[in-house]
Amino acid sequence: MSLTTTSLSDSLPSSIPKLNSTGLNWAIFSVRFQDAVEAKGFWGHFDGSEARPEPLPAPAPTVTAEGARPAPTPAATLSADELAAQLQWDKNERSAKSLLTQKIPDSTLMRIHSKKTVKEHWAAIIEEYTSKGTYVQTDLCQKFMDMKCADKANVHEFLDSLRVKREELASVGVEIDEKDYCSTILASLPVTLSNFASAQLAAA
Repeated sequence: MSLTTTSLSDSLPSSIPKLNSTGLNWAIFSVRFQDAVEAKGFWGHFDGSEARPEPLPAPAPTVTAEGARPAPTPAATLSADELAAQLQWDKNERSAKSLLTQKIPDSTLMRIHSKKTVKEHWAAIIEEYTSKGTYVQTDLCQKFMDMKCADKANVHEFLDSLRVKREELASVGVEIDEKDYCSTILASLPVTLSNFASAQLAAA
């Protein structure tokens, strides 16, 4: 581990959203959060690649004459550089933990606060929110595809709202591809307009 102290602030930019307790924005949160933390030099504390520096092994015990009592194994001692490396790691670990707790719900913080390391905190969050996020995204996608335009509603306004909703879903990691988008439009329109739109698409 380099002993060079990285210039880091104790806060994340406002572009990093706070994690929603429902998991709604987990996909976009996890990407933006990792990018920001990597830029600050702390990601190794989250994925475990930046382990706490350990002292070098103690020298082997001194060999003595046969039958003589072996000399005691000397205790491992820290050099000045090793001690400095540990202190720096501990400081970075605290900063990494602070960055994480700024962006998670209080309920999540209370569930993970007893864990000892940032790596354990992050692993618990991934386990919880990956399943939450998948469920919420599937639900939102289905609700989007079930949207309907009322018979007497303004079709142009409805299609505009559908486009805006698609963009909103993309902002939280729910991608509606072109095929599903077109299918949703056709299924959402009143029957007469849907038949007309289908004919236009077929002729295109």
